[in-house]
Amino acid sequence: MQKEKFGLKTLNIKRMTFEDLEDVYNIEKLSNPTPWSKTSFSDCLKGFYQNLIVTLDSETVAFCIMTINFTESHLLNISVHPDHRHKGIGEILLETSEKKSINKGVSDIFLEVRESNKNAISFYKKNGYKYVGIRKNYYKNISGREDGLIFTKHLKISKLNSLYNQMTYMITSLLKIRN
Repeated sequence: MQKEKFGLKTLNIKRMTFEDLEDVYNIEKLSNPTPWSKTSFSDCLKGFYQNLIVTLDSETVAFCIMTINFTESHLLNISVHPDHRHKGIGEILLETSEKKSINKGVSDIFLEVRESNKNAISFYKKNGYKYVGIRKNYYKNISGREDGLIFTKHLKISKLNSLYNQMTYMITSLLKIRN
């Protein structure tokens, strides 16, 4: 768990648990025109995903879900409660997610973003993500389908450190499964 002062409140970044699902789902409904289901979030908690939440004092205000696949990570969903946007919380969460990914051997992160989500596109560009392509009709929306723009970011990690971190992550994960 990462803890730091954020104005008069304490900002915590920690692993998401099943107890957090209701708060996360509420943020998702406020943020996404076609929100994930509670089952989708629950499935992420059961699998090998990096699931993080941000709390201010005891209030859940943001979340991030990523897959970790050897040297690549796929940023599946990141959102900040509308009342807490434009305060730097998203950047703190994204940076923490990237650092945790590096610790697992990841060198590249990929993501899709709605073509119409100009704020998110600006956020990713500001944080070093580069546009690399398009997925036609990737997202559902009210009037049908919408293209998804593909962005990527190369993280600064040597190949040797990446391999070492991957091996450590896999061994640790296997030991957790066996126990």
